[in-house]
Amino acid sequence: MAKTITGKFGRYYRAIDRLFIVLLSIIFLAMMSILYFVYRNFQAEKTRAFQSEAFYSSKIYSELIQSHIVRLKEKLLQLANSQQIINFDASGETMLIDTYDFHKEKDFVRAVSLISPEPQTLFSVPWDLAIETDVSAQKHLMSLTRDKRPVVSNPFTVSEGFRVIALSVPVFRDEEYMGSISMLLDFDALSKAYLSKVQVRGIGKTWMVDSDGNEMLLPGYSEKISEMSLKTELRISLLKEMKQEKEGMTTYDIVENGKEVKRYLSYSDINFGRNQCWFVCIDASSREVNDALPRFEFIESYCLYPSITFLLMAGFLIIAYIIVSKHYSRMLERQLIQAQKMETSAIFINGIAHDFNNIVQLMKGIPQIMKEGDPKFSGNEMKLIHDLTDRAAKLTSQLTNFYRRAAANETEIDMNNCIDNTVTILQRFFEKKISIRTDFEKNLPFIKASISQIEQLLMNLSINARDAMPDGGTLLFKTELIQKGSPEIHLKNLNHVAHILLTISDTGVGMSKEVQNNIFEPFFTTKGAKGTGIGLSTVIIIVDNLRGRILVESEEGKGSKFFIYIPCGE
Repeated sequence: MAKTITGKFGRYYRAIDRLFIVLLSIIFLAMMSILYFVYRNFQAEKTRAFQSEAFYSSKIYSELIQSHIVRLKEKLLQLANSQQIINFDASGETMLIDTYDFHKEKDFVRAVSLISPEPQTLFSVPWDLAIETDVSAQKHLMSLTRDKRPVVSNPFTVSEGFRVIALSVPVFRDEEYMGSISMLLDFDALSKAYLSKVQVRGIGKTWMVDSDGNEMLLPGYSEKISEMSLKTELRISLLKEMKQEKEGMTTYDIVENGKEVKRYLSYSDINFGRNQCWFVCIDASSREVNDALPRFEFIESYCLYPSITFLLMAGFLIIAYIIVSKHYSRMLERQLIQAQKMETSAIFINGIAHDFNNIVQLMKGIPQIMKEGDPKFSGNEMKLIHDLTDRAAKLTSQLTNFYRRAAANETEIDMNNCIDNTVTILQRFFEKKISIRTDFEKNLPFIKASISQIEQLLMNLSINARDAMPDGGTLLFKTELIQKGSPEIHLKNLNHVAHILLTISDTGVGMSKEVQNNIFEPFFTTKGAKGTGIGLSTVIIIVDNLRGRILVESEEGKGSKFFIYIPCGE
């Protein structure tokens, strides 16, 4: 019995362990998956944030550079419309000198010149720069001479080694082209002032190209765009996109250190009209963007609370596992103690039966001795002694076989018929104030069992019912068939076969919950010195031998009901 209980609870433990491991694995995998997708989403959000910040930075600084150049160009237009410049007298020279002195520091002006229509330099401040600068082949002056419109040149290098851009406006006298005024701006100083420190989140490269795709500068970096492994086709496609969109965000792939790297580009144009424009561009590689992600912010904002939630879930699961394990441990301990009591009582009673059987065997020889020694004993008297000793021998045999797991002499039994025979005996011995009734379901299938065990079960439960009704009452025997597919099979945790439900109920004093929890323990009794505590422990062993189940319902003052589920054949 102890091995059976241990095996049953062992299966429960293994099932609980497997369920615990599966649930814990599911929680862990769910946590890892969610954190992975959250991190990927976090990366995408931060990448979009970088591009947006880079775009607005490029837009702001392109507008600053454009406004700087446009403001100086408007100043030159004012000069070109003054009579002193048109007539170019001494006061005109003074105006040019004053303009140079006013703008040379704060607006990075390197020279202001008056150019003839040919074009040749007529006057310049400072003059030494103008002398060393050949203007006859400069594209912007050729364009101005041809179109007679203001023009902004692309950067070019002067003899002193720095790069400049030229702002040139035409001078007219009564619609007659008289030449132009040019202002040279230090492009390196201008771009450095606006763009040298432009970075987004401490990363990124800022560079400029003109409308023809020529690299203009990478302030703060020694490498040029061509040294960044920008392929010609890529540069053409990027330039086409930038000229078409004017401003926006895009991505492109370049080769850095022999590896293809994705870069995120934001750009905005500086528009000078007539399809002439520059582009301020800010970009960074995917690795730079990822390295710039605030990891601690990610942990605090995205990982902290989900991780705490998952840890709490795992903690609750572990606590539940410990509680369930302890519950089953206590149940197993109680069941093992109960089984040990049953086996102890079985050994004890088997020993008594064995000793009693030895005495009976000796008693069986008495009639023969008496027949031979004293002829006064009649045949009937000796037959009576023989029958009594024979019955005692059968009783000890039944008592011995009763505690075996497989009962001896099992036969097919009609439960209703067996109950009828028992009721007939009970009606002779029970007092008249106890009414015995039956309620049978017809055509019940047979059960395979030892008839002596069934009779013992019925007698023990009936005697307990009688003792519970000292003032009289009703004892009811009821049978019914529980089909194989009945919900009660699953509800009562029975074997998946048809069962006969035997209900034995009385209208006696009933039992408290505490008594119900102990009635099947060996030697437990509420009858004091009159009781042995063996009756119901015997009943549960019989039910166990039948592979059935017994349940009890009782309430103090309202009687008791015993429900015995006995499996039957098809």
